[in-house]
Amino acid sequence: MFHQTDIRTRLPGMTPFPVDVFPQEQPWLAQHLLPLIGIDLGILRPELAGTVATMLCPIEPYEGCIGEETEEHHNAFTGTNWIAFELTTDNRMRFLGDAGYFIGDQVQDSDAVEHIAEMRDSYAKAHAYFQAHGRLASYSRYGDGEPGEQAYLDRLGGQISGGNWTETAAIPTAFEIALDPAMYDRHRPDDAENVRITRDGKPFFAVAEVAGYNWCAAGADAIVMLYEPDSRTVLFSYDWT
Repeated sequence: MFHQTDIRTRLPGMTPFPVDVFPQEQPWLAQHLLPLIGIDLGILRPELAGTVATMLCPIEPYEGCIGEETEEHHNAFTGTNWIAFELTTDNRMRFLGDAGYFIGDQVQDSDAVEHIAEMRDSYAKAHAYFQAHGRLASYSRYGDGEPGEQAYLDRLGGQISGGNWTETAAIPTAFEIALDPAMYDRHRPDDAENVRITRDGKPFFAVAEVAGYNWCAAGADAIVMLYEPDSRTVLFSYDWT
C-alpha cells in the first residue's frame, strides 16, 4: 500500500494550485473553496490513473466547524464538519450539497469578514511564491509575515486513521462509519483507531491529509480527503487538534 508523509517534492501527477476545478454549473464554489493540489489517484491505485481529485481548503469558518450554522441546508451528503463531491468524468469537483451550506460573504461578523479576506490574500501570495520558486510557502497568520516553506501534503495514502474528525459531528446519512476490525492487530493497538467509511456498502480509501495553514493563513490541523471509486465520491472532514 502506498503511504508517504511530509510530501515536499512533487510526485508525477500532483498539480499545485490547479485551475478549472469546479463544474460550470457551480461557479460559486470558487467563492468558498480554495483548490490546493490536484492528485492523480493512479499514484495510490494504478487502475485509477488519470482520475484526478483536488484537495480543497474551505475559506470558512472563522470559528467552529464548517456547516454548523447552516443546518437547514444539510442533506444526505453534507453536515457539520463534512462535505462531499462527485468527481465528474472530466475531473471536476461537483458539490453534492446546496449552495446555502456555505455562509460566504453573507457573514456579518467583522472578524469573520477579515478572516475571509486574509484566507484569500494568503492563498494568492502562496500561489505567487510557487510560480516564482517552484515550492510551496505559507503566509500563515501564526508566523512573522514572511513566507515559510511547507509540505504540499502531510500524508498521502495509507489507511484511514482515526482522529477527532471521526467524532466531532455525525457523518452524513449517505455514508456509514465504523471501526474496522479487519485492520486491528492486538500487537499494534494504534490500529484500533483505523476506521472504515462506506457509501452503499462500498469503502472509501484514504487519499491525503494536510493542514490548511500549510497553504493559507489558517485552517484545519488536518483536511482529511477520502475517495470511493464506484460512485466517484470525494469526501472531506476536518481534524481540529
